[in-house]
Amino acid sequence: MMKTANKLFTLTAFAFSSFIAQSADIQLEITGIKNDQGKLYIQLFNGEENYNRGKAELATIAKAKPGTVALSFHDVAAGEYAVRFFHDENDNGTLDSNLFGIPNEGYGFSNGAQPNFGPAKYQDMKFRVNGSDIKLSNKVIY
Repeated sequence: MMKTANKLFTLTAFAFSSFIAQSADIQLEITGIKNDQGKLYIQLFNGEENYNRGKAELATIAKAKPGTVALSFHDVAAGEYAVRFFHDENDNGTLDSNLFGIPNEGYGFSNGAQPNFGPAKYQDMKFRVNGSDIKLSNKVIY
């Protein structure tokens, strides 16, 4: 009985340490912020399906300030991810757009992906987390 318990404990500890070893921090730097009005809304998506459904794995809100805002997502599991963000200057909680759907407020995507008649494509935004910390720097598009 004791040998079985020891084996179970060893397997559990190994599985847990393997999980921890595969997680990493994502350090995100958002540059080109033009003013201190409102907030920045930032979303991290795990996989293309979740991105297309708008189902963020993690999300955060940061106070806007001119220039650069830095933030981190901690202990992110290994996998494929994408980031999108917007500068909600009027602080109404949404990315405002004109009659044609073109944003009136700043926005951006990981890898500096550019929109093309709609949001940026996931394939242009994606990056991998493999256990090493990642630093991303993306400029706001106004």
